Amino acid sequence: MNTTMFSYNQEMATQIGGGLQYVSGGYDLKITRAQFVENKFLEFDFEEKEGRKFNFVSINYQKNDGNPNEFGWKMINAIMGCVGAQTLTADQQGNCPELNGKYLKGVLQRINYTKTSGDKAGEQGFKFEFKLPASISTGKTVKETLENKPAESFEKCAASIEDKDEAPRGNFSQPQQAQPQHNDVPADFDDDIPF
Repeated sequence: MNTTMFSYNQEMATQIGGGLQYVSGGYDLKITRAQFVENKFLEFDFEEKEGRKFNFVSINYQKNDGNPNEFGWKMINAIMGCVGAQTLTADQQGNCPELNGKYLKGVLQRINYTKTSGDKAGEQGFKFEFKLPASISTGKTVKETLENKPAESFEKCAASIEDKDEAPRGNFSQPQQAQPQHNDVPADFDDDIPF
């Protein structure tokens, strides 16, 4: 007697090969996980409306020497402003309830890299960096909201951002051009060979 291991699920089947590409750009995002990691990172999992999931997107808020990472602090505060969070807390697992389930617009940049450890060392991979948040309802950054300016920064950043390649791909130096070879013997050449 055979044991049924799978039953066909058409909805799941349609999610393969449907063209959902993971590229740099602007997205409407839901925060499905916000978690403080190693007292240095605020790590996010995002989901966008077409089903793409962007997991393990980290914002470093503390340097290795223990000093604050100013850029990380600014980015976290910008995210807080876009979702209306006044404080961030962490439970015993580091989860941040003030951000979980919130919506925002986010510009994400895809970074291609070569894995350096584990059994996948040498393989190509990609990750995302969070570049710019904006309000989900207005499309404005915190600065645009406070200065009562039109929503422009998010769209401009999303339209101009490109994938970044950190993966070494070998030596790309230009090949040396072959020197022209002249095999024609000049008319007045005398090699002094007697025959």
